[in-house]
Amino acid sequence: MKRTVLGALCVAALLVTGTAQAQENATLVLKSGERVTGQLVDLGGVGYTVRVNGQERQISQNDVAVIDFTGGTMSEADWAKFKGTSQIVLKSGQTIEGQLYDIGGTAPLKLTVKTSSGDRELSSSEVARIVIAKPENAVATSGTAAQPPAGGTAITVSAQQPWTPTGITVRKGQTLTFNTTGEIQLSPDANDKASSAGSTSGRYAQRSAMPRALAGALIGKIGNGQPFGIGNQTSIVAPANGQLFLGVNDDSFADNQGSFQVTISKQ
Repeated sequence: MKRTVLGALCVAALLVTGTAQAQENATLVLKSGERVTGQLVDLGGVGYTVRVNGQERQISQNDVAVIDFTGGTMSEADWAKFKGTSQIVLKSGQTIEGQLYDIGGTAPLKLTVKTSSGDRELSSSEVARIVIAKPENAVATSGTAAQPPAGGTAITVSAQQPWTPTGITVRKGQTLTFNTTGEIQLSPDANDKASSAGSTSGRYAQRSAMPRALAGALIGKIGNGQPFGIGNQTSIVAPANGQLFLGVNDDSFADNQGSFQVTISKQ
C-alpha cells in the first residue's frame, strides 16, 4: 500500500514538473506601438505567449519591437544607442548583441540568447529589456502622452463599483479600441495601487470576477456575459452582441479610491 501511494505521488510530482511553464511579468512593445503587459509564458512556433488578465494571447515574433522587464519606457537617449540589430540590455548597463532564442524556467526566466560567439544563458532578473526593432511611436517614449482615438466615447470607470455601463452597443467580432489613463487604490493602504494592467504589486483578488487576473485590472463584459480582460491593451475583438460594461477586477469596492478614464472607439 505504501509503495502504491509513494509511486502515485512520484508520478504526480513528475506531471507537475513536466507541465510547469515559464512566466514572468513583462511588457511587450509591438512595432505598431501597442504595449501588452502580462506574464511572459513561452516562445515557440506561434511566437510569444503572454498571459494578460488570465487570458493567453499569442503574438508573432515579427510583431515585437521590445520586451521590457522593468515596466519603463525607452528614452531618446536609449534609442540613440540602438544600432538596428537585436540587443539585450542588462540592468548593470551592459549591452549584449544577440537574438532571444528560447525561454525556459519559471521566475526568474532562463533566457537563451544566440550571439556571434555562441549561445548564452541569462536570467530575466538581470535583464532590463530586449530591443529587437524600433516601434512606430518610438519618438513618443520621451514623455509625449498618447492621444485618445478621434471621435471616441469617454467613460469614467469608478473603482468603487463592480461595473460601469458605457452606453455603447457592440456586435460580435467588432474591433474596439481603448485609450486608458489613471490609477486606482484598492484598499486603505496607500501602496495598494493598480494601473489598468492590474495591481502594481502583482497581487490577486480571489473572489473577484476574474480571480486569475491581477487585482484592479480593467475588465469588460457584454450584457450579462462572461467577463474578459482588457488591461492596458489598446484593442480587443468583441466576443458577443450587446451593451459593453467596464469594471475593476476586485472583490471589495467600498474602500477603493480613484478611477480609470477610458476612451473607446468602434471600428
